[in-house]
Amino acid sequence: MDVTNYEIIQAMYNELEEEQTVDLTILNKMKNEIVEIDAYLNSLLNKEESDLRVFLLRKTENIYRDVIEENRKKREKLILQCDELEKNFSKKNDKMSRLEKILSDSSMLHVKQLSILDAQEKERQRIARDLHDTSLQNLTHLVHKIELSSLYIDEDPVRAKLELATVEKGIRKVIDEIRNSIFDLRPMSVDDLGLPETIDKLINVLNAEHHFHIVKDIDQIIIEESDSSMKILFISMYRIIQECIQNSIKHSGGNEITVILKERDDEYWLNIKDNGSGFDLDEAMKKEKHFGLSVIKERVMFLGGTIHIEALSGTSIEITVPKI
Repeated sequence: MDVTNYEIIQAMYNELEEEQTVDLTILNKMKNEIVEIDAYLNSLLNKEESDLRVFLLRKTENIYRDVIEENRKKREKLILQCDELEKNFSKKNDKMSRLEKILSDSSMLHVKQLSILDAQEKERQRIARDLHDTSLQNLTHLVHKIELSSLYIDEDPVRAKLELATVEKGIRKVIDEIRNSIFDLRPMSVDDLGLPETIDKLINVLNAEHHFHIVKDIDQIIIEESDSSMKILFISMYRIIQECIQNSIKHSGGNEITVILKERDDEYWLNIKDNGSGFDLDEAMKKEKHFGLSVIKERVMFLGGTIHIEALSGTSIEITVPKI
């Protein structure tokens, strides 16, 4: 089995897991409704006969015949729907068990390793593309500026100085770009400051650069100094948040992004949403227009988490990552 098939199986498992969560919510709602109908019917049928005879001689069943009949039919329908839903729930559980066995099979280890290498290669391609589109082009432009200054230096020293001043500003900008690229490769502030503070720093930089209004609601998550596994987890979560925000800035067409990160008992819950125009998710993934989304999905998959994307009106990305 190759990497693509492995990812398809993982995606099928994640989709079934999401469906089970929705089905369970609906099932519990139906069962609660049945309990409410039972309580209501019981209250009607157990009315004191003496209370009714004050006005009428008919029994409770006759007085509330239509209401009782309607609720009984509704109850029977709900029971049939619950039975059908429970059967489907059981079938999906069996499918998930089979998929989980395939994914956890020791023979799949090499596929997982290939998936990781594939993601790393895509990350290198992204960094190479960013360096080519920014730093390399700027440096090429600065070389031309220096050549132009050398032509002016004898005939028009003032013009040459102005050109060199422009070159100096350009070099400082390139230094900042390279520094940011290095930070992207290894955000040391995650180790030094912690995840919430590093996200704050990212948001402040992006707000200043792009004039976006980025709202945050982030729990104060503490990392132990000696816990290397948690550091890797937090860096991966930082990468996910960074990619989501940058995607919104580049593609959403909106002007506001909300970042929420909450710590739960056994997982971290993350939600990044914007007020943009949204897009057709299926069509976008088919045409591979959203390279960033595939990177995000892979990162979440490697962390053993789940991801749910809605993009009809704005884009909302909801992610859960289990604690290590």
